[in-house]
Amino acid sequence: MCGRYYVETEEENFKARAYLEELERRRLPMSERVHSGEIFPSQIAPVILAEEGIGYTVRPMKWGFPRAGGGGLVINSRSEKADTTPMFQLAIRERRCLVPASWFFEWRRVDGRKTKDKFAFKLEQTRRDELMYMAGIYSRFSGGFEAGGYDSFAILTRAADEQMLPYHDRMPVILRDESLKKAWLNTGVPYDKLRGAFEPLKLSVFAVEPDGKSTVELAE
Repeated sequence: MCGRYYVETEEENFKARAYLEELERRRLPMSERVHSGEIFPSQIAPVILAEEGIGYTVRPMKWGFPRAGGGGLVINSRSEKADTTPMFQLAIRERRCLVPASWFFEWRRVDGRKTKDKFAFKLEQTRRDELMYMAGIYSRFSGGFEAGGYDSFAILTRAADEQMLPYHDRMPVILRDESLKKAWLNTGVPYDKLRGAFEPLKLSVFAVEPDGKSTVELAE
């Protein structure tokens, strides 16, 4: 986990729409390829970071760090060891970001096997326009988007709580407290201090249409 998530852009979700509009306004490289709706690994999605001289802003990034030798993508990083994993240890110190989402997906598991029963998880008792923010890290490859390469992000995960365990043994690190979100984007705050503040949040669980349907609708 997290293997897919959703960015809702209905009219009432003005925050998600604002992020996409900012990308369009700034005309950043690859902005025209940013996805909304259901986000899959390797797709380009909006992420939030603190840019020197600008402040908090949104950037287009590809989901997944490339494996050495071109063997696919690494889309998640375990928060317990991200600071000691060679692929992520520099990013965890210097390139932290927030990944906005309306909800993320998981599939029910039976006897350890993934079924087609698909579920969405979102913050409990949230307004329809409130987004969840998953802790992320990013890096630049082949010079980044500006140089013809690309920027990529990965999502931090933690051990699943009791609510998540029937679906997966991992869950994303979700930051809801405003001061914690700001601290996460402030690379002057040591990672070990932030890691101690990660707590699982109460989530609402919804059944959704299985893969292969043309739309994804939340339904209790």
